[in-house]
Amino acid sequence: MQEERRLFYVGITRAKNLLFLSFSQNRSTYGYGESATPSRYLDDIPYGLLQEVEPVRPQRRSPSAVSYRSERWETAGLSPAKGANRKPQPTQQSQFFPGMHVQHPVWGEGLVLNSRLQDDDEIVDVHFAEIGLKRLAASLAKLEIKS
Repeated sequence: MQEERRLFYVGITRAKNLLFLSFSQNRSTYGYGESATPSRYLDDIPYGLLQEVEPVRPQRRSPSAVSYRSERWETAGLSPAKGANRKPQPTQQSQFFPGMHVQHPVWGEGLVLNSRLQDDDEIVDVHFAEIGLKRLAASLAKLEIKS
């Protein structure tokens, strides 16, 4: 802990005029969300040196992967790539493609994020609102394409 405290102190003393300290209220570890706590070393800073700022709270949205991803891409400020408005078409052998909605018998509705052919099978990355990202073999997953 002494080394962690020393590194925190070194980081603070590198600031020239102004230092912003922040922390994440939620973190995602291995696909699972969990609450995060601020560093224990923040309590070591004398209160008179701190100026608290009102936290910016994101607006609550439906837990849909589509809204999450489109929000992220729209706010990134990046210009769309050439041909980005075209909907990707599956290859002759692929039956799933990014952006497609599918239904799984256990996990419910999901959004296909990626698909690739591997060893005579199609490997599909699907985001399910309730459980997160799953990588599935199409031949075993019993995915139904939603229209």
